[in-house]
Amino acid sequence: MAANYNNTRSNRSTIASPDSAVTDDELKPILAYLDDDPIVAERFTVCLPDAEVPGGNGSIADAVTPKRLIDYMTGRPDTSGRVYSWGDADSDGDGLSDCDDREESGSPREVCETTEHFVAAVSGPTATGGSLEAIRTSDGTLVIVNSPPEADGGPATIRGSIEGGSDGPESSTEAIYQAGIADMGWSAASGGGGKSSPFIFDTLVSQVMAQPPGCPHAFPALLYVGRAESDGQLVYSGGWVIDDAALYEDAVTVLTMADAAHVVGVDLGAFDGDADGDELGDTVERSLSGERARRGARLDSGSVAALVKAGVLSAEGGRATHDHWVRKKPGRSAGSGGDEAVVLTHLALDAPVLHLVNAGRASNDVKFKAGAELSKSVN
Repeated sequence: MAANYNNTRSNRSTIASPDSAVTDDELKPILAYLDDDPIVAERFTVCLPDAEVPGGNGSIADAVTPKRLIDYMTGRPDTSGRVYSWGDADSDGDGLSDCDDREESGSPREVCETTEHFVAAVSGPTATGGSLEAIRTSDGTLVIVNSPPEADGGPATIRGSIEGGSDGPESSTEAIYQAGIADMGWSAASGGGGKSSPFIFDTLVSQVMAQPPGCPHAFPALLYVGRAESDGQLVYSGGWVIDDAALYEDAVTVLTMADAAHVVGVDLGAFDGDADGDELGDTVERSLSGERARRGARLDSGSVAALVKAGVLSAEGGRATHDHWVRKKPGRSAGSGGDEAVVLTHLALDAPVLHLVNAGRASNDVKFKAGAELSKSVN
């Protein structure tokens, strides 16, 4: 989870666009929540075995489509007790709620209503106003931004892809309208079927609504997810982040990919069961050296000039984002306050994902310690 940004939100101008998914009555209490100590983003990683059913009768890679994964991540139990996409409150058929079971080997709590993957209640893909658009800069960076709600409507879901070549990164985008979400698939380069790879080459981004605990109403957000392969497992990584353009004037959320996201396999066996030493941290640091580590997985907020100076955005990427926002915002012009007038909330989609591999031989205690060390290494 990501709490408030590295600068205050309380001095931002607010809007109540008639085209926004948030009404005037809902806006004031939402902004009061955001001015306190809010949750404005969450990340997740899900690993599943890259396995096939014998006899060519299907595979996990084929079964877990983007829509099914999103349904799984955003699902909530209904009145009949059904939970998520692939479970119910009585999965073993004993007539008792799994939450009341005492059989430890069955991991009953994995399908209970108390184990939502997000702390916030996140909707499935839904149009929240404006449109998602991807900007491709000459340095290869892919910039994904949502237009302000009062701009012309467009796709609420897009796929952004990036892959390195001899002349540098190349990017491409695909607009996916709501009717086509059920038919979406993963790219051949995203692991499991086709070219298996420890890189996330493309990411699906969709408009959603999110309501963290303590927030009186749901607000517009952007959901993103990509897939890779590591150590014989399918690694799905993504999250959601607040869509500032729907809530604040002169504010926009920007998602960027300067390169494919690397899934870094961290071998627990290399540390002889000692996850408390410095070797784990040193290995992670070596794996994450360079520009990717500097961009990181954190949430940054500031003016275009400030984010360019900090190395979070390239000069061209920052300018392209600013010009896009000015072009889409009615009544604005390129000379209306310059770069300093627009506050960007930035999230890198190509931040590395650390994957603890070969952990089956280790005890739960060792895996817990290793996970804690990984968390310290990337925070």
